[in-house]
Amino acid sequence: MGIPTRRAILGLAVMWIRLSRNKRAVEYLENNYLAGIRTSPLRPLNYSLCFLAAYGAVAFFVGFQSGHFEPGMVEGRLAFVLPISLFVFPAFLEESSFRGLLIPNGAKERGRKFILSITLLSSTLFTLWHPLNALTINKGAQGIFLDPYFLMIVFCLGVACSLSYIYSKSLWAPVLIHWLTVCVWVLFLGGRNILFK
Repeated sequence: MGIPTRRAILGLAVMWIRLSRNKRAVEYLENNYLAGIRTSPLRPLNYSLCFLAAYGAVAFFVGFQSGHFEPGMVEGRLAFVLPISLFVFPAFLEESSFRGLLIPNGAKERGRKFILSITLLSSTLFTLWHPLNALTINKGAQGIFLDPYFLMIVFCLGVACSLSYIYSKSLWAPVLIHWLTVCVWVLFLGGRNILFK
């Protein structure tokens, strides 16, 4: 587990201890975050697949046009460990923060205006997290995490993951979309070489 992953887990643990003293916060977590974890990602799978396909089309177009995607398989002894570590961070921890904790599990029932506003809020915060991460924690990723084309791809991923969470009510749907996206980028499109220079 890398330093950012340990820090993220420690941060979540500290947050949980502080929130557990607040009855309303615990109720919110139980009714939203934990409900999202307990819900199967197969619940309206068609929505998640549509959001993934739409995101994939945009990401491939922008990624190849901007030169951020370079086909080629990752090599080295760490290749088999990467999918596991990428599942924990960024997929699970980022989706827990930007979807599971931020978006109410019943967002779909609140109407289109609410869905649009919470999707834009979640996606914007998710996008802003990347430059903040590059400037504070992962300085080696500044070249990519500060690039506007990359941030456009990140924002679109945020939208796809937010909508997938809202319509499936399962945290696992956006986690799997995020994980699949990062695995394809890191393992097959040169992302690992950019991130770990």
